[in-house]
Amino acid sequence: MSEHAHEHSHHITPISTLVKTLLLLGVLMVTTIAWAQIAPSALKDVPPALASLINNLIAMGIAFIKAVAVILIFMGVKYQSSIVKLYAALGFLWFTLMFIMFADYGTRHWEAVRGWTPGVKQMAMPRADEPYEEGMPPRKDIKIPDEHH
Repeated sequence: MSEHAHEHSHHITPISTLVKTLLLLGVLMVTTIAWAQIAPSALKDVPPALASLINNLIAMGIAFIKAVAVILIFMGVKYQSSIVKLYAALGFLWFTLMFIMFADYGTRHWEAVRGWTPGVKQMAMPRADEPYEEGMPPRKDIKIPDEHH
């Protein structure tokens, strides 16, 4: 059999590193649960929108740390070449952009829309069985003529 010109090596992650990472994930899980339990009382004097933002930032920060730990240690990206690290980072960027795009698409019906009467602005799209404004028929009964034919 012919010999390879170079040797292939594979990094073996020590068990102690895997256990430390597992313990880190456990601590972060307990932190997430603890914050979910204490957040309502801790943020009771904070305006609801700000409290929601704080909760989301804390939850996403903890989730990001957990994801990075899993990717770097358990998936072995920490010990790989620069190109593997680049592709892992680009995967996160791609996911983030797709999430933003689908979040935008999924919330389009929440945007403010102009009412039927000039000068009247609504804060959200009404449901199909509700009229746009007082005295108007329900949206499902409104027929818009096709001007292209």
